[in-house]
Amino acid sequence: MEWGTVADWVMAVITAAGFAGAVVQLRINLGDSRAAREQARQEEEENREAMARAVGLKSSWQPGPDGGPPQGSGGLIPVELEILNSGPYPIRGAVLELPTDDEDHPMEIVYGTILPGEHLKDTYEVRRSEVVFGELTGGGTLVFTDTYGNHLSSWTWWRGLERRVQAACIC
Repeated sequence: MEWGTVADWVMAVITAAGFAGAVVQLRINLGDSRAAREQARQEEEENREAMARAVGLKSSWQPGPDGGPPQGSGGLIPVELEILNSGPYPIRGAVLELPTDDEDHPMEIVYGTILPGEHLKDTYEVRRSEVVFGELTGGGTLVFTDTYGNHLSSWTWWRGLERRVQAACIC
């Protein structure tokens, strides 16, 4: 049996080292690729949330001096609403929910699709016995579906945004 020359051994060691280096480099590249995909996914998720937060809702209740319905209103308290879609994409299935005295059945106003840049202003009268101070500039919830199919609700208290399991019912 012949063991070969020193040159053969040197070439064998260099070849093995090159193979091991290639395997290590592939594993490093695989990890970098996974990290880059995760970073891109995270950035896409942040972009989607930013677009959803671009939908604004402002409500202003107009109760009487005692916090209840104004005189002669028949138990209805007016609320002025503004909805603004300042995002680059339309939202669909938009339903505005306003609290009433019957907590299980809020007043629902269907808007449907709200286009980018659309600014809606409306006044509604809601059956409420009173509006407390904390609700004077809040109390409404806008439920909608964004361009990516995410079902969301945005409310005026603290500028909240929440994912929902299903879209609002437009009946």
